[in-house]
Amino acid sequence: MNPIFAGALEVQAFCRARRWKFCFIGALAVQRRGEPRLTQDIDLTVMTAFGAEEPYVNVFLDRFRGRMPAAREFALENRVALLRSDSGIPIDVALGAMAFEERATDRAIQRARSRRGRGRGGESAHPRHGR
Repeated sequence: MNPIFAGALEVQAFCRARRWKFCFIGALAVQRRGEPRLTQDIDLTVMTAFGAEEPYVNVFLDRFRGRMPAAREFALENRVALLRSDSGIPIDVALGAMAFEERATDRAIQRARSRRGRGRGGESAHPRHGR
C-alpha cells in the first residue's frame, strides 16, 4: 500500500476511535476524488471549536510525534498540529472552528456514511469536488 494512504488510514482510525469530526483536505482529498497529485504529507481538519483545542492537541501528541521541539505550543498558537506518523509521514492537522470547516467536515461525513451505510468520521473534502 502507498505509505501516504497507509498513514491516512492510521490517522483516520485514530480520529474515528475518538468519534472526532474530521475530514482529509489538500492533495490527499484531491487524489481521493480521482485527480492524481504528488504529495508528501497528510492534511486534515479536525473540528475543535475556538478555545477547545488543547485537549485535542494533547491527545494527538500522546499518539503521534511532533515535528518540532515545541509542537504543542506551536499547535495552540497557530491552530495546526505538525505531526509525524509511525512510518515517518508528515501529518498536518488543522484545528477547525470556522463555519466553512464545519460545512466541509459535515459534507465529508455524510458522503462517508452514504458509501458505507453508516459512519463516524470523515473521508475527504475538497472545494472543487465537495459540492
